[in-house]
Amino acid sequence: MGHSGTERYQTITKQYYRRAQGVIFVYDITSESSFQHLMKWAGDVDEFAPDKVQRVLIGNKSDEELRRQVTKDQGSKLAETYGMEFFETSASTSSNISEAFTRLTELVLQAHHRDVDNLLGALDDYLDNNALEEENESEGTDVNTHRTCAC
Repeated sequence: MGHSGTERYQTITKQYYRRAQGVIFVYDITSESSFQHLMKWAGDVDEFAPDKVQRVLIGNKSDEELRRQVTKDQGSKLAETYGMEFFETSASTSSNISEAFTRLTELVLQAHHRDVDNLLGALDDYLDNNALEEENESEGTDVNTHRTCAC
């Protein structure tokens, strides 16, 4: 075992990723191996998740500076590679936890908002095109039978 159950979850994750809107990756700054594992997961999500999945990278246990094995720089470089935002947090002192979750929520809502805007834009185009086609079809017949008012 010893791999924090990674293998056990391998099979479910690909289907799971497809429906995710946000992903939080967490490693332990006092554990080099947890960081190595996380690099693999980050690659997986990059491969299987839809483009609009928002991602945040968290290095936890930032209160244990003396036991640190992963530098802040390593964390931010990994985050940069995958276009993620990066936070170091401490669950035991609550440092930066709500900030990280709030930021991910903002990112998901922004992405969702863009989707809705795109959808509405596409709908507008569709309706405009339909209106044009109807106008073109009605040309050549007596205009008055189709339009009783100027609106």
